[in-house]
Amino acid sequence: MNFINNSKNNFVKQKTLKNNIIFSGVGLHTGKAVSMSIEPSEPNTGIVFERTDLYENNMIEAIIDNVDETCLCTKITNKHGVSVSTIEHLMAAFHGLEIDNVKVKINSDELPALDGSSYVYVKKIIDSGVKFQSVNRKCIKILKRIKFCLNDRYISAEPSNELLLNINIDYPNTIIGNSHFTYNHSQSNFLAQLSEARTFTLLEDVEKMRLNGYAMGGSLNNAIVVDKYKILNSDGLRFEKEFVKHKALDCIGDFYLFGMPLIGTINTFAPGHKINQMFVKAILSNKENYSIEDLEIKYSHDEYINALNFNNLSQKEINVA
Repeated sequence: MNFINNSKNNFVKQKTLKNNIIFSGVGLHTGKAVSMSIEPSEPNTGIVFERTDLYENNMIEAIIDNVDETCLCTKITNKHGVSVSTIEHLMAAFHGLEIDNVKVKINSDELPALDGSSYVYVKKIIDSGVKFQSVNRKCIKILKRIKFCLNDRYISAEPSNELLLNINIDYPNTIIGNSHFTYNHSQSNFLAQLSEARTFTLLEDVEKMRLNGYAMGGSLNNAIVVDKYKILNSDGLRFEKEFVKHKALDCIGDFYLFGMPLIGTINTFAPGHKINQMFVKAILSNKENYSIEDLEIKYSHDEYINALNFNNLSQKEINVA
């Protein structure tokens, strides 16, 4: 669990990977085959995507200023119009495992869907190992209460010494229903509570999405599909409250577009990529809303490393697209 104080000692150091990792699969919305690698990078370089299918102007920083389209996914685009989409589950894995600096090389414009959660990313990052770097990790700390609304949806933030999410969703006349989840962000909580939570959709929306060019690679292997009061996936849910926990996962991914971890108490009803990203922009629009500080950690190096083990995740085999 991360805390802020005025101590000049024991500041968290930035982290990258020890080794390259490789993924392949199908884009959730494009349906195109994609190959991707994640490689270590230097301190203060952040999360950067490189489109290897292009030969120039192909670098895209994963920061809020580059957010482009927000329909059904998070998409970032550089000033040359080069983009990559559906980055939210990978960004959640980076946020959850406290990875600050990597280069993501990808030969397409959308990340692979994998199993619809952060599970596969997390497993491979853990297998690669984490390398501590020499530079202090920064965080963005909420200084005053702020609330952002979009129709009947809202997100509010208030000062705290940790990241705490209170999330509510409501899907009436479905098995999802009204659901609440409180999430206290830490690496171990992310691994145990959020990392395996899959994206979901209503069956009645699938045809609409495909008519509009989305979900072309979607299947029961990479999403939970709900038909009113029935879950169409043969193995059902992985755990209780998987729907609202996936919304928390998306928030963790989208909030990492600050370019650093967020510290504050967040209350939200019906979060989604559009309002998440608008909220990040609203926070940054006024410097009185936040401060940027060095981050101090309350667990030891050994406790951090010990948390990076597969026992925090289920041992199930998961088929990916």
